[in-house]
Amino acid sequence: MRMSSKHWTLLAGVSLLAATTVAQQKPPAVNPRPGQPGHRDHVEWQGAYPTPESIRKFKFNRSIPMPDGFIGNLAYDDASGRLWLVSLGPPTNTKGPSTIYEIDPRDGKILAQERLPFKGDFGEPVYYDGHLYQGVFHESKIYKIVAGDRAHLGKIEKAIPVPSLIELKLDDESHSYPFIEFGGLTLTPDKNLMIHADDVGELITIERETGKLLARARSIKALGGISATTGPNGEFLVLGNSDPRGGYCALSYPPSLSRSPEQKDISWAIIDGKTGNVLASIRTQNSRAYASTVKIIKREDVPGTPYGKFTFFATGEAGILELEWTPVKESY
Repeated sequence: MRMSSKHWTLLAGVSLLAATTVAQQKPPAVNPRPGQPGHRDHVEWQGAYPTPESIRKFKFNRSIPMPDGFIGNLAYDDASGRLWLVSLGPPTNTKGPSTIYEIDPRDGKILAQERLPFKGDFGEPVYYDGHLYQGVFHESKIYKIVAGDRAHLGKIEKAIPVPSLIELKLDDESHSYPFIEFGGLTLTPDKNLMIHADDVGELITIERETGKLLARARSIKALGGISATTGPNGEFLVLGNSDPRGGYCALSYPPSLSRSPEQKDISWAIIDGKTGNVLASIRTQNSRAYASTVKIIKREDVPGTPYGKFTFFATGEAGILELEWTPVKESY
């Protein structure tokens, strides 16, 4: 039996009403991320505006020159004091192929270098046990690269898979790409790998040699670099930075908004590595540093402070920057 136009109109109205009812009954996102409805803390996280005391606790120590035309990220081994750079690949890098460098952290002198096969943009590497672990997010891989042995510098030993967005089962969200976009990469206390998923807003831990998903913690979005350490009471602390306007994006290097002539504010945070909660923060105005790669050199206990003093490397227009920050209660 053919249906009349009147019947089709009635059926369409019933379907629309049913769909609206289902949408209204859909529960809100579980444990929503910052910026999502229902999230009560750090919505539109900007970093705490500086006070006179907190400004005195955030210092620039020195700068180290980088190779001519270098754009990329750094890794540091606090045990040996060795420093590596990994440049981005073409076409993002118009100066040449992706390259790994070991440089002298005292004066920036190149001690060794080797070409790498990577293309386009990618985030920061992390050092462990003679190797750099270098993520290439658009390939959903982390490459294990020889770094400690200069005779074999740049040799790729294996590619470790990174979980896809599908594997995260983000039913309450939609994303433009199937891969996890991550810039920040660091080590957990048990020496596995933690990435910061920029557009997802999660700290994701994977097994260092297999890529198996181990843990997830929802946190703030759009962090540039991350670096982990142990706190004064054994806490798992993560230092991260961000452009307060959400300017960091692993798909664009250097972070364009961080270099904007009208504003160069960069926010810094101490994050609980287990829960993803922001423990302390500061918004540094007219920052020397980009919202990108960061590596902790050391953390020292300071009486009367909750987390002590952090000394760390970052990058900026002047090269590799050595900065220090002693978070105070006013900077929460």
